[in-house]
Amino acid sequence: MSALFLNGCTSAGKTSIARALQDLLDPPHLRLGIDDAFALLPTKLHNHADGFFFDTDARGEIRLNHGPVGLSLLRAHARMAAVLAKGAAGVILDEVVLEPVLRDDWDQALAGCAVFKVGVHCALPELERRERERGDRLIGQARGQFGLVHAGMSYDLEVDTTSASPADVAAQIADAYLRWRLTDA
Repeated sequence: MSALFLNGCTSAGKTSIARALQDLLDPPHLRLGIDDAFALLPTKLHNHADGFFFDTDARGEIRLNHGPVGLSLLRAHARMAAVLAKGAAGVILDEVVLEPVLRDDWDQALAGCAVFKVGVHCALPELERRERERGDRLIGQARGQFGLVHAGMSYDLEVDTTSASPADVAAQIADAYLRWRLTDA
């Protein structure tokens, strides 16, 4: 029926928000995210030129990059999300869109679905603090994504998680999303 699309940097709080949204939304919504796509790839293609790997971009920042198998997986992930959105009561997508080709692919995959897009923002110093505390992210990812993740995106709602709790942000999103579903979806 519909998709609630959360886009933002790593460590912005998207997964925590998505879980809180699952508790708030009725009918129940499924949750699917970029980390689920990464988990589908064989371990041997992590940090591999054919799958997903980190390098530095023209700015000298750390960049998550993909090879041909990684790109195929990301495209399949978007189509799997579309199938869920069309067949379930709703789906919450927890994503990090870093390139125009991936943004355009999401738009193509979700064509025909009612999609409520949310830009999840967080101040860079807070992103970097969270990234260090998590212990499961390559330090520098957030900085590398910061100037890219919202480029060219258009949103129905933008939220800031710098000092707000995931529950508070989820309540704000749920309110706007439910109003949107009543009027636009």
